[in-house]
Amino acid sequence: MKYQIATAAALAFGVAAPAVAQDAAAPAATAPAPAASAEVAAGSQIYGSDGTVIGTVAQVEGDVALVTVGERTIPIPATAIAAGEAGPTVNITRTALVTQFDQQMAQMDAQLEAALVEGAAVQTADGQLLGTIQSREADAIIVAGTEGEMTLSKPMLALGPQGTLVVRATMEQIQQAMAQAPAEG
Repeated sequence: MKYQIATAAALAFGVAAPAVAQDAAAPAATAPAPAASAEVAAGSQIYGSDGTVIGTVAQVEGDVALVTVGERTIPIPATAIAAGEAGPTVNITRTALVTQFDQQMAQMDAQLEAALVEGAAVQTADGQLLGTIQSREADAIIVAGTEGEMTLSKPMLALGPQGTLVVRATMEQIQQAMAQAPAEG
């Protein structure tokens, strides 16, 4: 039996998603700014080295602040945020941060594209083998494994730290989605 696991189902898994690629997407130029570190909480505005607002902290996950900058959510290590005259400050301008982030995201997407090949193993977010890629049609990735054959959308996948393909859901979440998804064919 073949199952279609929609992107909407992936959004239900969403909480685990940022953790997979978060470290790799943190822009490198956000090295510590002025002297003392700043307390950062959701809703805090973050200022750039030029004194202008870069964005607003959407949430803090461990030692990373997820900052909304326009339409982007950019992870910034807490160690890169210092107390400044206007408030929490990073040692980079908004333009430079967005440019670096966009370049890193493009690089990560290119690496993901290169990994999405027939026969590649796919793991779950909790480190279990989900299966192998059987085929691909645009952003629809067909994976076959012990749970059956399923279609995953490309946004559900990321590269793990060792370059392994990881679906942004645990095995339990995949099983729940498959139990609720209509079977095809």
